[in-house]
Amino acid sequence: MLSARQRWGLAGVVLIGMLTVPQISTNLFLMNTFIYAFIFIGLGQSWNVIGGYAGQFSLGHAIMFAVGAYATAILFIRHGVTPYAGIFLAGFVAMGVGLVLGAATFGLRYHYFAMATLAAALIGKTVGFRWEYINGASGIEYPFAQLGAPWSMMFRDKLPYYYIIGVVALVTTLLIYRMDRSKLGMYLRAIDMDQGLARNTGLDVFRYKMYAMGVSSYIAGVFGGLYAQYVLYIDPMSTLRVLRNIDILIIPIIGGVGTVLGPIVGAFIFIPVREYTRTGLSGGYTGLGWVMVGVVIVLISIYRPGGILNQYFGRWD
Repeated sequence: MLSARQRWGLAGVVLIGMLTVPQISTNLFLMNTFIYAFIFIGLGQSWNVIGGYAGQFSLGHAIMFAVGAYATAILFIRHGVTPYAGIFLAGFVAMGVGLVLGAATFGLRYHYFAMATLAAALIGKTVGFRWEYINGASGIEYPFAQLGAPWSMMFRDKLPYYYIIGVVALVTTLLIYRMDRSKLGMYLRAIDMDQGLARNTGLDVFRYKMYAMGVSSYIAGVFGGLYAQYVLYIDPMSTLRVLRNIDILIIPIIGGVGTVLGPIVGAFIFIPVREYTRTGLSGGYTGLGWVMVGVVIVLISIYRPGGILNQYFGRWD
């Protein structure tokens, strides 16, 4: 097992490598893969707060992701709020939605909670396709006349997105590390281990699960906003489809649920495999990429059921 110093050294090497990637290669596909990995690091950390630490297996996190994306786009396009502020305001909107969802479902446990959040995700997708305020199935397209404007956060190349989204993913990971070492992290792990016992010792279980849902939803909303700024077009198929919920939870499951670095490891395994198989096995092999992704997930589930970090390194101690 690696010591804390060795783990931090490894994390530092990874960070330096990420910073030097654009200096070594400007390949657009490679940059795109890294940017999506950064986005899903954030989404994985988001799910990990509620699913990994608090033990609430959510299948509806795409709702908060979509709320953040749509709120960011609407604030900018219809109200002129720069995305540099709108992304973080959208996080609060996603937090509000997440808290409502948590208040409605935290009375349920185990697979009943998962089923309830999945039902919420299906309802959200239906609403997204029919709600005229967000243009329904047509989605929202960013005005390309604003491309390159300083306040628009719409860049002509991928390098600014690489650094901005990468920095937000790094800051998010550091915040999760702080939470992991705080009383909140300890309380959430106690709830995960035995909710009834935690309640009997005087812990306000509902209150701390709501804290976790608030933090989790805010992070998902922020990265939804970053996703919207990167792709410059959002619709229900890209944000609210059922598979988006699976994408989000796969990341920490692969890397290690309830660990700080698990979502990073999971993102840098899942996203490259998904992107390279999606593009390299397109055309007549359409769909085969998802088969390969499925094989990777099955193998990890069989041979590393606790996730890669839990298997080799234990918790971040």
